[in-house]
Amino acid sequence: MTAQISPASTKLYVGIDAGSVSVNGMVIDERKRILYEFPYVRHMGKAEEMVAALIRELHERFGKESIASVAFTGNHGKNLSERLGTFYEFEIISQVLGALHLRPDVRTVISMGGQDTSLAQINHREAGWDLATFNTNGPCASGTGSFIDQQAERLATAVYEKKNVKDHRPLDSILGDFISLGLKSRKPASVACRCTVFTKSDMIHLQNKGELLEDIIYGLHIGNARNYLSTIVSKCSLLDPILFIGGLSLNALQVRAFREYFPSLIVPAHSTSIGALGVALQALQSGRKDCPDLERVLVKDPGQTLSVPVGSKLVLQKTVFPEKNEIPWRPLGRSPAAYLGIDVGSTTTKYALINQRQEIIHKRYVPTQGKPIEVTQALLRHLREQIRDRVQILGVATTGSGRSVVGDFLNADLIIDEITAHARGAVEIDPEVDTIFEIGGQDAKYISIANTHPLDFDMNKVCAAGTGSFLHELANKYGIDIVGEFQEIALSSNRPVKLAERCTVFMESDLVSYQQKGVPREDLIGGLCYAIVHNYLNRVVGNRRIGEKVMFLGGPSLNKAVVAAFENILGQGLIVPRHREVLGAFGAAVSLQEKMRSEGIKESTFRGIDSAINDRMSHSERTCRADTECHNQCKLKVYNFDGRKSIWGGECGRYERSRRTEERKENLFDVRQRIWQSHVQGIFEPVQDVPLMEVEGRPTVGMIRALYGLQSSVLWAHFFDHLGFRLVLTPPTSEQISRIGIETMAAETCYPMKVSHGHAKTLMGKTSYLFLPTLIDMATPKPSERGYYCPMVQSSSFMIRSALGIPGSDLLSPTLNLKSDPEIIALDLYKQLFGKLGWKRGQVKAAFQYALQRQEQFEKELHRRGREFLMTLPPEEPLVVVTGRPYNLHDERLNLRLGQNLAKLGVSALPMDFMDVSDVNLADFSSMFWGLGAQILRTARHIRKAPTYFGLHLTNFSCGADSFIEHFYKHIMGDKAYLILEMDEHSAAAGVMTRIEAYKNVIENSMRKLAPGLSRRFAH
Repeated sequence: MTAQISPASTKLYVGIDAGSVSVNGMVIDERKRILYEFPYVRHMGKAEEMVAALIRELHERFGKESIASVAFTGNHGKNLSERLGTFYEFEIISQVLGALHLRPDVRTVISMGGQDTSLAQINHREAGWDLATFNTNGPCASGTGSFIDQQAERLATAVYEKKNVKDHRPLDSILGDFISLGLKSRKPASVACRCTVFTKSDMIHLQNKGELLEDIIYGLHIGNARNYLSTIVSKCSLLDPILFIGGLSLNALQVRAFREYFPSLIVPAHSTSIGALGVALQALQSGRKDCPDLERVLVKDPGQTLSVPVGSKLVLQKTVFPEKNEIPWRPLGRSPAAYLGIDVGSTTTKYALINQRQEIIHKRYVPTQGKPIEVTQALLRHLREQIRDRVQILGVATTGSGRSVVGDFLNADLIIDEITAHARGAVEIDPEVDTIFEIGGQDAKYISIANTHPLDFDMNKVCAAGTGSFLHELANKYGIDIVGEFQEIALSSNRPVKLAERCTVFMESDLVSYQQKGVPREDLIGGLCYAIVHNYLNRVVGNRRIGEKVMFLGGPSLNKAVVAAFENILGQGLIVPRHREVLGAFGAAVSLQEKMRSEGIKESTFRGIDSAINDRMSHSERTCRADTECHNQCKLKVYNFDGRKSIWGGECGRYERSRRTEERKENLFDVRQRIWQSHVQGIFEPVQDVPLMEVEGRPTVGMIRALYGLQSSVLWAHFFDHLGFRLVLTPPTSEQISRIGIETMAAETCYPMKVSHGHAKTLMGKTSYLFLPTLIDMATPKPSERGYYCPMVQSSSFMIRSALGIPGSDLLSPTLNLKSDPEIIALDLYKQLFGKLGWKRGQVKAAFQYALQRQEQFEKELHRRGREFLMTLPPEEPLVVVTGRPYNLHDERLNLRLGQNLAKLGVSALPMDFMDVSDVNLADFSSMFWGLGAQILRTARHIRKAPTYFGLHLTNFSCGADSFIEHFYKHIMGDKAYLILEMDEHSAAAGVMTRIEAYKNVIENSMRKLAPGLSRRFAH
């Protein structure tokens, strides 16, 4: 308290900020003095109870008669104010009023709350102030307090053994330790923070690479600050004084991250209660006299009816749900030999030990804790204590997202993808199973089985909505024990609400919204089970076949309510086997046993339990300099495992250790790069660190190696060279270029657009001119086709110029229809560039015709090289044809080195621009107005007709055009196996490797079904 008051003479005004995560309160008197602040408290989904407790405390402290008004703001405040008949003010206004009261000269207010972030900029005039600009996050909660809470909880077991969160104290304790550890960091890791899902992917990848936890944690907060700059601040210039308020202002690590960009950032007193202060001031200014009855806070209006969509009660009727899941110790008989499978998942790690009869004799399931090696050591220590000398381990197999790093550490005999492992384990339990639903901590999988082999599969792309980790996080948020209590609450619901099922954030927003309306907790949790299942069926299974014998695996399969939701929606029972939580580890162990028997392997490569347990993981660190052309400067960790050198780190996979015996195939992506290089040799320069205004007396023209630059750079290099200029290209996309692009974006777009901004920023001031054309369309095989580029590519020049503030004096930005007759294009170039460059019309025409011929020569050489490759491919060998937009296909940062990884796996893969598909009939897609979309669909149709061709489509998150193309692609493929990879700025290659390894296995099974002697049908 800052002042003494006389309750009889002074009236008090209370402001309550009932937010999505916390409740805060402020008490002021008639002279606007702050008398009391109710401390920041998490309400754990019980906002009304917390508000009632706050009002009760104020009554006891000041007396009910002293309180003139209680006013509300915040997410839950609107509903409370309407019910109680009290004053309410929008959050952004309340925050600005509170900030101005504490700091009258404030110009900028940065607010980060539980689910909302905002920016307010204030102008001061003689007559007062006005709100110059403001911006808030959309429906996505990425970058908010809940976002940081989720990551802290997920990593909590890496810091210490986490207990179940029942109220705000343990979570605050977890968060405090999380922040304290992050403050020790001096080398923050690069973490993508635009989406909670990408963040998890990045952090799991970094943990599996052995990054220090403190560096990951600080990198998370740096990424959060960058995300705020990109999505909220955008092009605005923030003026001092800058106040940082909201729940995240208590986070010293987030404050430190923001001060990297705004050194003078101020965290004011009462930073979490600024909104409550502002609404109290508004109530005072308005002369409000409305002190609500305490009892009315918790009592709902009996006449109030909730109009919310609901589903049927969750009932388990057709599925046999095993109540007991323990394993009795099985006698080993005369041969005490066993095989060990270890499934290193993103959130949990488990093992299954099987005997010679393929029976599970021991298992364990524990949190991964963000430390796959340490957790594996703990599991082996537990196993050693349990089995002592009674069992001889004949071999070890690893699977899961951490399979490679743990497999390397253990010197495992088999490293196998989790899709294949789960399929093998499932058919061992029930050979007649034809469909597998598997929902893990971070991934969800669908597998179609025929004759005990996987013939088709799919996984969630980048979104983790409906996975185990999401369920766990929401259970923690509402103080519910995920084991037992969650399912009992859900099954007790009579009217489960229908929630948005497309995104974790929208699901959570629906939960908050319905909770504000007074929907009972059991109906929310029951509705969540339905949302999880609908999300899985719509996003993962899609139109794929669901068979008669469906097996449900993974952590959520232990939840009776989720199983009931599947049963109610599908109208059929599921197979829910015992030990399903370790079925991936079981399948890995069975696969290893079969491999060792079939190949006659007598001796294991496994380093041994004692050696693995006692390894202290000592290592040295160095920066990779293996490739002088690479500028990523990856941090490497060099380990010594019992005399065996192992190098971890690096984005290119150069140091990855493989157990594979397949012959490495030719990388056609590299071949394409070499062919391109040969066609531009001597007529372009790479951008330098210093300005390069002339080369051999030729003025320089900068062009981005992104978007259209990866498709038509041969054309423009020869065009400018013919006219006496020298083209300067940016380097291949690096982590730095990517980061610069993300930070300079003025709006949220697809990743290729963000990267293009980074390339353009790299060129600024480095060349005489900057070439940023507006390309409307491209040449098409038939005149009737439209051939448009997507709207993002068409508008890229305007977006880049606006975001970067590029001056027009040195900008070359012609608007071109490349589908037009070459003479018309040349005329357009002449008219639009003559004023700056002084070219003659005849020179431009000759230069463009010459350049067009060189571009056609480049494309013809690709086709010729493609035909040669196909002619040399054995008829019995499958071919993966990779489709996608050139800026996805041929940018190794965007495709995560897909060509290299396919070649390393022994997969023959051909990018689509090696195939001339211009004669493929696309008449049934007459409305396909995207030029690249038509090329992708022509290639897909060609793949569909060739029995030994298989499709892999590469796309990226937030691509509006491809959201349509994917449906058409799937339609063309029909029942033929295909794979769609969706990439974004997250750099974790583990998920990509899982998918392509599994796809390789599916292709091999499909090839077995083809008739012997089948000839390859060439279209060339």
